[in-house]
Amino acid sequence: MTGDLVHSSSPSIFSGVDNLIDVALQLTGDVPLGRVAIGNPPHHRHDKSCQRLSTYPLERFDCLALLMAIYGKIVINWDASNYHEGSDENWRLDDPRIELAKGNVSPEVCLERAIVRTMSALEPMRISWANQVPIASGLVHATADRSRKIDLVHTLGGDTFEFIELKVKSDTPLYAAMEILKYALVYAFCRHDSRVPQSIFRHRELLEAKRIHLRVLAPAAYYRSYDLSRLEASLNEGLAAFAVAERLTFVLDFAFEALAFIARSPVKWSSQR
Repeated sequence: MTGDLVHSSSPSIFSGVDNLIDVALQLTGDVPLGRVAIGNPPHHRHDKSCQRLSTYPLERFDCLALLMAIYGKIVINWDASNYHEGSDENWRLDDPRIELAKGNVSPEVCLERAIVRTMSALEPMRISWANQVPIASGLVHATADRSRKIDLVHTLGGDTFEFIELKVKSDTPLYAAMEILKYALVYAFCRHDSRVPQSIFRHRELLEAKRIHLRVLAPAAYYRSYDLSRLEASLNEGLAAFAVAERLTFVLDFAFEALAFIARSPVKWSSQR
């Protein structure tokens, strides 16, 4: 996935959002406290940022305020553009991508394709897994946000879905959590904001969900150096409050999960911290 800087030369529904996250997570530096910014922005992408949040509890972190700020920036970015065509591919659940491009050796892409290919073989009469699901292509510019895609969407039945950010070795759990969080807020905007003409979305099933589970899914070893249990709890509290504040007609929750071959389970953070 890519950050704001990659998209700075063209309009994006996510313009400025990464900076809001860095500020809310207190990663932009604080001279009076002797705290320097970690690396180049987005600061929450760096391993040291994830380590810091694992070691020191966030003081005065207001998750609801962050969610509202991100949502407000999405609205501003929409209003700043006169182009709102949208791609016919946004929020699709059909047409799973199972083939690998020649030379693509990304562990995450290989695993993502393997999951979809395996589950499609096990359930040939039912499409329950979709991958590389576009969410914002063409919302504010003809070529903007084409790379913004949910790694995996799992249909659980009963109008319930999982949005999964899949990781193997790249980035950190913190960065992955912020990515899937941003995508969920664009989902809420696309579905509920009166500014958005629903006619631009050809695919409707996902936009009529009753419950969305946001998940970071990675091998257990991916989480070994971290403890983001406090952040996980804050995100869940914030999402619940956000749903009430925005009068959403669906429920959002969040969790980190470990993947071990075919088994999935919540991450068991170290109790020694």
